[in-house]
Parts: sequence; structure tokens; C-alpha cells
Amino acid sequence: AAEKIQRGMKPEDALREARQELGGSEQVKESVRDTRMGRSFDTLLQDLRYGLRMLVKHRSFTSVTILTLALGIGACTAIFSLVNAVLIHSLPYGNAQRLVYLWGENSRFHMGAGGIGLHTADFFDLKNRSHSFANMTLFLPTTYNVTVKGEQTQRVWAARVGKDFFSTLQSAPEFGRVFNAGDEQPNNNHVAVIGYALWQGMFGGRADILGRAVRLDGSLYRIVGVMPRAFGFPHSSDFPRRYERNQAAQLWVPSALSPREKANRLAVDGIVLARLMRGVTLQQAEAETRTAVARFDLLRIPPARGWSAVVQPFLNTAIGPVRPLMWLLLGGVSFVLLIACANAANLLLARAVNRAHELGMRAALGAGRGRLLRQMLTESLMLSAAAGGVGIGLAYLFLHALLTLNPGDIPRMQDAALNLRVLAFLVAISVVTGIVFGILPSLAAARVNLAEFLKTGGIRGIVGGRKLMKNALVVVQVALTVVLLTGTGLLLQSYINVLSAPTGFSSSTIAANIQLSGGFYANQMNPRYNSAQKQQTFFRELLDKLKPIPGIQAAGLINALPLSNSGGMTLLQIEGQPGSNHRLVQARTITAGYLSAMQIPLLKGRNFNKDDRSGQPTVALVNEAFAKTYFPNGVAIGRHIRGNPTLPWTTIVGITGNVRTKKLDAAPPPQIYRCFWQTQVLTPLANDYISIRSSLPKAVIISEVRAAVRSLDPNVAVSGIDQMGDRVTEATARRRFQTTLLTVFSAIAMFLAIVGVYGVLAYSVRQRWAEIGIRMALGSSRISVVRLVLREGLVLVGIGVLIGSAVALASTRLLSGFLYHVPALDPITFTLVPVFLFVAASVACLVPSYRASTIDPMSILRHE
Repeated sequence: AAEKIQRGMKPEDALREARQELGGSEQVKESVRDTRMGRSFDTLLQDLRYGLRMLVKHRSFTSVTILTLALGIGACTAIFSLVNAVLIHSLPYGNAQRLVYLWGENSRFHMGAGGIGLHTADFFDLKNRSHSFANMTLFLPTTYNVTVKGEQTQRVWAARVGKDFFSTLQSAPEFGRVFNAGDEQPNNNHVAVIGYALWQGMFGGRADILGRAVRLDGSLYRIVGVMPRAFGFPHSSDFPRRYERNQAAQLWVPSALSPREKANRLAVDGIVLARLMRGVTLQQAEAETRTAVARFDLLRIPPARGWSAVVQPFLNTAIGPVRPLMWLLLGGVSFVLLIACANAANLLLARAVNRAHELGMRAALGAGRGRLLRQMLTESLMLSAAAGGVGIGLAYLFLHALLTLNPGDIPRMQDAALNLRVLAFLVAISVVTGIVFGILPSLAAARVNLAEFLKTGGIRGIVGGRKLMKNALVVVQVALTVVLLTGTGLLLQSYINVLSAPTGFSSSTIAANIQLSGGFYANQMNPRYNSAQKQQTFFRELLDKLKPIPGIQAAGLINALPLSNSGGMTLLQIEGQPGSNHRLVQARTITAGYLSAMQIPLLKGRNFNKDDRSGQPTVALVNEAFAKTYFPNGVAIGRHIRGNPTLPWTTIVGITGNVRTKKLDAAPPPQIYRCFWQTQVLTPLANDYISIRSSLPKAVIISEVRAAVRSLDPNVAVSGIDQMGDRVTEATARRRFQTTLLTVFSAIAMFLAIVGVYGVLAYSVRQRWAEIGIRMALGSSRISVVRLVLREGLVLVGIGVLIGSAVALASTRLLSGFLYHVPALDPITFTLVPVFLFVAASVACLVPSYRASTIDPMSILRHE
């Protein structure tokens, strides 16, 4: 102004013109406020305060939206906690990615890799000469009868291990020490390391545990260390052939192999675990191992040659079998979350229409589209944050329900918890959810047409395809639900088919596991049972004590029960069939009473009898699958078989019914039953099962078996006592677990989708209130109005069903590994799912349709 005055302007004119050029003081103040530090934070606080007031004011909308989202967030978090514990959480071993198994394979016997270790001499030679492995160890999973101070004996899952076992895993004890070279000497090997759970349970967590004596299979051992709580390797579920029920090892003793045992190139006496040298790849290690084992193979006698080796990642064995299940569950629950987001987005769209006047006024007062968008997104994030808070509680409940359904064969599932990683996932998914379900409604609400708003007096003003967007969200919900329902239907049919598969044995038979020794070699075994004759004497006396008990109808022995996923394989040579000695078949050892106890039918021939004893010509039974496979002409009885050319011929005297030996969804394999009393080969683990058919209650049978075993040897434990029906339940546990969870997810998705259809139709009826009233005033009947609304809803459902069915058709191949006797393109499932969804949607559409038909045309005309 002073400069203008100097140029000759009047003071008042100069001041007025200067203000016009520079802008008013209030505008300058606002621009300064907009650029100063903290302005964004002030705006955020303002949005939060205003959003909180609006959410509290509309409590019904807020509650429904939060609960809808919390359901999806809680379920997704619970499943992620499971995935985190099983797949993501670090194993209690150092750098587990470098650990590998070394499996033996022999193509001559059609033997795949997995479950068969290297020959003992091959292991030691490879360990001394290999340049690919930093550490190697040989261990044998087993069980021991543990007795402390003469108290009741307990069976414990254990392992005989080399001195490098713990160093290979890079696992240190909680306190005490692990094994050293001195413990490997045969005379110094009576030391033991125990697990944390065994220390707390059987020993009461005593601080003076080190140096205490414990009796294992009747022999005294001295405890030298206790492993941490998380350590339990080997797990019985880690191997293709389980040795016992699913559990973690809680006892380790030195293997202490003699020089002669280490030089044995004909026996496979354990499992080999190794740690890759830094910089060595899996392919390089396998190439070196294959070359070395092929060179060692030449040192074997010609009939025993043909061995090679495979190197497999440790993680593939430990968690590989359950990885597809974890991703299946996470994918299913993600569908539920997406459906919940679509539902919440529809609620926000409906609310945005009701806020048309408010948003128009804000726009008229100068709020730009970005400002409105930020306000709406802030409210969406507030809703998702509240839903995340509620979701923590729901996730806790869901997780406890999951652990209740634990099938028992998912490793580390019991470790699932709401830890920091899981809570971080919940926070992240809550933020992402808030953006996903809030972005589309926010964009629609931020598009305000001021001219329309002012012209209609503030009644309308939000522009954009709101109806199209709401309809699209409903279609997405229905399509996702169809995909989820279709997958669940296929899995449900598979589960029913598995349950209906014939097992071949009675589910009421009671079986108990009795192991006399945990050693593999005779010098490591309980001296009372270090010969086949001594083992047979014990079991003969046990049967003699049980058979006279009133109520026991039959009792027999077998070395591996059906559905135990364990048991031996034997070479097969058939007389008169040249070249048949390269086959491997399952072999079991039984007594005559076993078939009767298990109610396995004898189809042809005879059972074992009292004349089938040691010193007599050996006889065998075969199952129906064996007879059909190797004797297609049907004449199997009287034929001769043997394991290898050095053994005498065994005569087939009977054919039994087929039994599911591994899994219910696997066809019964060819099987040989040898006579228990004719077996002269020492059974190293002396691990046999007694099967009892009785009219007595289970508790009475258990008591009688324990008493009989205790009277013969108090240091022998009886474990794994259950009815065979329990084993069937256990064999189907994982399928039941996945089917139950996906059924729950589908039910939630179905509910949300139907609610979404109902909500869209109810909203549509409210928006078209005047139109429907005018239609009725012009002569439309109530039936035609109901038909109009129903058609609108069912068209959306039909489009969603078509899209969902197409997606399901394209994705069912991903489920092929989970299906049993159900085609991926099952016509029943692909027919019932749309029909079921249409029926449920029709019911949901009837309520808004009926309300539309009750509109009074006169009141609508008066209002207009």
C-alpha cells in the first residue's frame, strides 16, 4: 500500500487494491494453517472425532458391520495361528532348512524312497568320506518300558541315537549334557537323556534328576541330561512308516554299535539324518551320495545288490504332508473374510445414501472430493479396528475349538496360540479389510453433484452406479459361496465314502500293544527276551492266562495291527514263477486265534492249528488280494512261496478276507500271514499286539490284560489299549477335521451371502417405495409386485451361481488330492449346490417381496 501511495494513489484506494492483489487476511491465515506442521494430524483427529460420533449415533449399523467383519477376521486369525504353528514357526533345531534325510531305495524290489534307511556300513563309510555333509547321524525310533523305583511301568516313545544326534540337530539340553564318544562304548552306554515332559510327569520335575537311575526294559540307566520343552524329535508322524501312535520322543539312549554291527552291509538298522555343508545344494549332495552308495553296493553279495540313495529335505518330511491341508483351510477361511467384506461394503453403500444430505452440505461448504473420501475411509478403518478388537476374542474361541478337533497327526498343532506374530497378522488384516470393504463405498459417497443436491433441496446428490455396485457385491458373495460350497460338498462325499469303506475286521475287538524290548540288536535287548524262544514263551503264557477268563471269546497275537501304518515287508518268490523274487509284499506274523478275535473271515482252506509249531513244515495264510494278484486262476492253496532262495518253501494253507492295513482310502494290498509259533528269527523290538474279542466291558478287559502281564513281568508295560473302532476313528481324523472346518466355513459364508441378498432387496424396496406405490395405483397386483422383487433377487443369485460354478469347475482339480471315489466334476455336487442356494435365496427374498406388496398406494401418492 505504501508503494502505491508513493505512486500517487489515495491511501484508502491503495490499501483496498493491495488487499485485492494479495488476498484477505483470513484467507492468508487459512493458507498458513494448511501448510504448518501438525495440520494433517489435526484433520485426522477431527475425522476420528466426527466418525466416532456418527458410529455411536447409528449403533445398529455399527454393531452389525463390526460383528460381520469380526466373524471373518476372527476365523481367519484362528486358522493363521494354526498355519503359523505348523508351517511358519521355526522348529526347535538350528537352521532346519539345511537338514536332510538319506533314504535307501532299490528298484529291483519296486521299492520307493522313504522310510528305509541306509545300510549300517554304508552310513559309516559315507560319514567318513562325504564332503557334502557337515554332520551325519544314525538313529532308530523305538519305545521303552520305563520303571522308576518299582512303580507302575510306563511305555515311552524313544530313540537309540549316535553321539552326533544332538549336534546334527544343533539342539542343546535344558541342563545336564548329551552323549559323547565315551557313551558309545558298549560297556558305558547305560546313560539316558530324557525329555522335558517326561521329567515333569514321571519324575515330578525334581531338581536332582541328573544321576538318578531309571529302569528301561529291566536294565538300569543313569540320567545325564534333560532336553528343552519344545524338543521331541523324532516324532512318530514324521516317517512314511510310523512305528507307534502319534507322539514325540521323550527318551534317548546311545546306540553303542559294535565294530561288527558297524560293518554290516546287509542290514538297515536305523534312519539317517544329515546337515548339509554350507554352500552345498541338495542336488550336489544327492549326486555324491548316489555315487558313493553305488560303489558300496558292489561290496554286497549279488542277490542283495541294487541299492541306491535319495536325499530329501527334512522339512518336506516333517511338515510336507500337511502343507496342502493348511493352505486349503486358509483359502477356505479367506473366502469367508471376502464375503464378510462384501457384506460390510453393501452396508456402507446403503448408509452413504442415507447420508446424502450430510455429504452434500459438506461439499456445498467447500469440502473437496478428497476430503470426503478421507472421512469415509477413516470411518471404515475405525469399523475394521473395532472388528479386529472383537475378532481377538472370536479368534481365541475359534482356536480353542480347533484344538478340541485336533486329529492328532498334524505336527505341532498343539502349539498354536495367539502370539505376537498372530496378533500382528490380525492388525494387518484388519487394516487391509478396512480398506477393501471401505474403498468402493467411499469413492461412491465422495462423488457429490452439487447442482443436483441444491436443485432437489438436499434430497439427492450422490452420483454414480450405487445400485450396480451393490448388485455386483451380491454377485461376488454368491459366487464365492458357490465355490466354497462346491469344494465342501466334494470333501463331504469323500469323507462319507471313506467311512463306508469296509475295514475287513470287527470294530469292537480290543487290542493292546506289548513290547518286551527296545533294543535292535540282541546285545542291546532285555536279557529275558533276547531270543525268539524266550519271546514266544512269554506270549504263550500270556495267552494261556487270558483264554480261561469268562467272557473272553477269542484272543490272538499279531506283530502289526491294521491301520497302524507299520509292519514288515518281505521278498516274495513263488514256486513255478521264474523272476518272481523281485517282489515285495506285506508280511504279518499271527497266532491262530487272531482271525477269530478280529472276525476276519477265512474264505478257503484252514487256519493255523496246534500242529503248526517250530520244527514242522512252515505254513502261511494269504489274503484274497494276494490270491487274485499272484494266482489269477484262483488256485492258491497248496502253492509254495518263500522270502529268498536260502529259505525253505512255505505252503499256503488258507485264504483270508482283505483288511485295510494302512489307510481306509487305500485298497487292501497283497498280504502274507506267517505262523507266530514257527518264527525262529529273533524279533529285535519284540513288539506285538494282543487282540481280544469279548463280551466283557472294555475297562474289565484292560484290567485283566494288565494283571496278566504284571504277573509275568512287572517291567513290561501295556500301552495303546483301545478298540479297533478307535483306530478307524483315528484313521479318519484328518479328513473329519478338514471336512468339519470347511463345513463351518461354508455355513458362515452361506449365512452372510443370504443376508447380503436380503439386504440388497430390502434396500431396493425402500429406494423404489414411490415407484412400487405408483405401479400399484396404476393397476399392478400384489402378486406382480412380489414377482418383480423376487425376479430382481433371483437374477442376482443366478448370475452369482453361474460365475461361481465356472470358477469351481476350473479349480476343483486343486482338490483332487483330497478326494476319494468322488470325481472332481461330480454332477451331484454341481447340481445340489445351486439348487440349495436358490432355495435359500428364495426364502430370503420373500420377506422384502412381501413388504413391497403391502405398500399403500394412496399414502405414496399423498406423499408425492
